Amino acid sequence: MSKEAVNLVQMQEPTLKPEQQSKLKQLVNEENLLKQEESVQKHHQTFFASIRTAVTMFGERFRAFVTDRDTVTATVVGLTLLAGGVYSAKNGTAAPAGLFKPFLVTPKCRITVLEALQQSFQQVRRRLRDVLEGVVLSPSLEAQVRNMAIATRNTEKNRSLYGNVLLYGPPGTGKTLFAKNLALYSGMDYAIMTGKELAVMGPEGMGAMHELFDWANTSRRGFLLFMDDADAFLRQPATEEINEDRRVGQDAFLYHMRRCSNKFMLVLASRHPEQLHWDIDDIVDMRCHFDLPWQEERERLVRMYLDKYVLKPATEGKQRLKLAPSDYGRKCVEIAQLTDGMSGQKIANLALSCQDKVYASKDGVITEAMLDAGVQDFIQLQQQIMLAGPEDEHPST
Repeated sequence: MSKEAVNLVQMQEPTLKPEQQSKLKQLVNEENLLKQEESVQKHHQTFFASIRTAVTMFGERFRAFVTDRDTVTATVVGLTLLAGGVYSAKNGTAAPAGLFKPFLVTPKCRITVLEALQQSFQQVRRRLRDVLEGVVLSPSLEAQVRNMAIATRNTEKNRSLYGNVLLYGPPGTGKTLFAKNLALYSGMDYAIMTGKELAVMGPEGMGAMHELFDWANTSRRGFLLFMDDADAFLRQPATEEINEDRRVGQDAFLYHMRRCSNKFMLVLASRHPEQLHWDIDDIVDMRCHFDLPWQEERERLVRMYLDKYVLKPATEGKQRLKLAPSDYGRKCVEIAQLTDGMSGQKIANLALSCQDKVYASKDGVITEAMLDAGVQDFIQLQQQIMLAGPEDEHPST
């Protein structure tokens, strides 16, 4: 029934019989349902048309966006700065140091905020139980550095003022490894830089120096800044001609060292402490002499590195080797006697030389002859290096 017919019948409703009135109401309800269905269909058509239009517009704009390199770069920079602002607002500090790391700091050196954040956080929360893990020192030096480690750990816990430390001695005697262990034992972040890098920076040295210390102050756990080869940068002015840029850089560094801080501590490593700047004596709170190992320490080093590089890899790896019956303790003593004058780093290299001989075994048996061959090859190589000229300075301390 049409809309006009329904209206006409409704006007005559008072004159209709009850059956006719009931029929009329049914027709009116059906008409209303049809109207509602038509309205819903129109709404759906309008809604889906809007979605298609929005998707089309988004696709066209996104295509234009990704093809415009300048726009993409500006967007990424803006989001990075926004993240830094949100971090600052929530924590009241600068952006994470891992985001804007000073170029003075070598890669893969800072625990927590450096070294690709995720790995760093896992490492820093692993506190060392023994600050001398992997480090072999004389009994007197062990006692000295253990006391220093306990004091540093308590300083970090109580948020007190850190003291500066000077580690000096020949290269390869464990100074760098101990500095890392000290940071891990105390639960601190750490970074490693070298004096040589600072020495060649020129006029940029002072700005980079301030940036470095500002960055160190962002650590919440306390920060240990380790400078290897400190004498390359902090050399006395009288020992060589120092240009104006170097002098300004030294002054900036010494200025920060004079300021006692509960945020960071400085650990300097030097091979020639007598050549360091005169002011270092007033700034450093503790000195530790890392000397070449004596016979007892060399025996411990030989055992440690042979276990690490020869026995364990050979007997626990995929291609397992057998250890021939021998007096292993006596052999370590003999090897230690042949390494007089060697640093811990060189003894580690000697063990790697023995590893090469062991992996060349045809019958899968480790013999004393293999170890002897590896030791002799390494000693001959060192003699050839000495005859060729003065040894280059080793980067490891």
